[in-house]
Amino acid sequence: MRLQTLTISHVRRAVEMYLDAAFPFGPPDAQRSQLRALRNAENLRQVRSLFESPRAAENVSCRRFTLRLGNHKYPFMKFVIQEYLVAGEYFFSVDTHDELKVTPDMADYAQWLELRRYNAELKESIETSWASAKLPTHEDLRALMEEDAALAGGPCRNGRLLVVDDEDDVAEGLAAVLRARGFDVDVAFDGGQVLQRLEEKGSFDLIVLDFAMPTMTGEEVICRMRADERFREQPVLMATASDIDLARVPTCAAYLRKPYPKEMLLAMVDQLLGCE
Repeated sequence: MRLQTLTISHVRRAVEMYLDAAFPFGPPDAQRSQLRALRNAENLRQVRSLFESPRAAENVSCRRFTLRLGNHKYPFMKFVIQEYLVAGEYFFSVDTHDELKVTPDMADYAQWLELRRYNAELKESIETSWASAKLPTHEDLRALMEEDAALAGGPCRNGRLLVVDDEDDVAEGLAAVLRARGFDVDVAFDGGQVLQRLEEKGSFDLIVLDFAMPTMTGEEVICRMRADERFREQPVLMATASDIDLARVPTCAAYLRKPYPKEMLLAMVDQLLGCE
C-alpha cells in the first residue's frame, strides 16, 4: 500500500486484530495503553511516533517501523510496518523476534521449540486475518512482484538459485522477480526443505537464505551444509531483519539487511554470480 494511501484506520484495525489474537483473555494494561494512544492519534505522524524505527546512522535501504505488542506467552513479538522490495509500498507483518541462540544442550530447549512453533502459528493467523480484512500484507507484496516480473526487461541472466523464506508469499515473490531475469529458481520455505533440495538437485549457484526461520534457522542450515563435504563451498547470500553476530555465520558470501529494495537484491546476485 502506498504511504499516501495508508490511513490511521488501517493501523488501528491491524493492532486491534493483533491484540484479539495474541491475548485471548484480553490485553494487559501496557497494550491497552498503546491501543488508547493509537486511537487518540490524529494523524500518521503521531502514529509513527508510537513506533520504533531505524536511526539515520544505521544506513537502512527501506523504512521499517515496529511496535512491540508481544503475546500472552512471549513479550517480544512485534507488529511491523515496512517498505519492502518496491519503493514506497508498505506492508504489515508480524516479527516473532524469537531467533535467539538456544541450543539442544540448554535447559528448557523443548519448551523453547514449542514457543517458537506457537509464535509461528500465531503470526500466520494474524497475517491471514489482516489479508481477509484487505489490509496490506505480504500477499500484496507477492502480487506486486509477479506484476513486476511480467513487465521485466533487461539482460537475461543464467544460474540456478534457491530462494528460502518461511513466508511463502515473500519467497514466491522473490522467485518471480529472479525468474523474470532469466534465472532458474527453486524455492524452499524452511531449513529442512533446503537440505532436501540439495540432496535432490545438488549444489546451486547461489542460495538466498533467510536467517530467522522457526523450525531450522539459517544458521543451523549453514552448519549442516558445511558439515557435508558436498556442500562445504555452497555460496549463500544471507538475509536478516535482525542484528546478528556475523561470527555465527562466517562462511556466507554476503549479507542483506531486510527489508531491502529489489534493485539491491538483483545487484547483489549479479555481483556474486559475476553477471556482466
